Amino acid sequence: MKKIKIVIITIVFGLLSFNSFAQFGVKAGLGVSNWTLKDRDVNASQELVNAGFAFQTGFGFEIDFGDMVSLEPALLFSQKSFSIESTDAFDFTKVKTLFVEMPVNVKVYVVSLGNSARLYALGGGYVAYMVSGKLNGEKIDIGSKSTDDFKAMDGGVNVGVGAQLFDALNVDISGGIGIANLSNDQTNGLTSRLSVVRLTVTYQFGG
Repeated sequence: MKKIKIVIITIVFGLLSFNSFAQFGVKAGLGVSNWTLKDRDVNASQELVNAGFAFQTGFGFEIDFGDMVSLEPALLFSQKSFSIESTDAFDFTKVKTLFVEMPVNVKVYVVSLGNSARLYALGGGYVAYMVSGKLNGEKIDIGSKSTDDFKAMDGGVNVGVGAQLFDALNVDISGGIGIANLSNDQTNGLTSRLSVVRLTVTYQFGG
């Protein structure tokens, strides 16, 4: 836990160094997340896994590179959840995970609607660290041992579209597609990935 705090503090100070030449933004988002669990023979998630509630909150900066393109790094606390249907072997299970997530996206403004709005596309990637997780309210094991439920490190790609309103309010819908395999047991090519679709609102200051 001490290492996690050091990493977070380092990232915060790194992002705050952008404050003198970038727009600072406060972020909040809601959406749905889903778990993919499959191996070479079976995609268990197609039959057993239901999407769950997701939210994120944090801050970021938008660094302009001309009038049409900008870079947007951010630091977020991101919850992703899902549920597993009951079977003959298992009861109904609800899983909640909490990540510290750092996305870095490129925004390209494609359409200007006068002085009131601009439409944009965004794309990029993210790295994330799972700081906690619960299964039906009980703590799950996170780490690199074969007995741990999930690996801590996650990562993936982002893609989305949005609108900037009155130079301060950004509203976008995006998908975060998990690429990293969160499973420690990779027998028969087993893969475990988390993905999310969410609506995010960002209010920017300064610039």
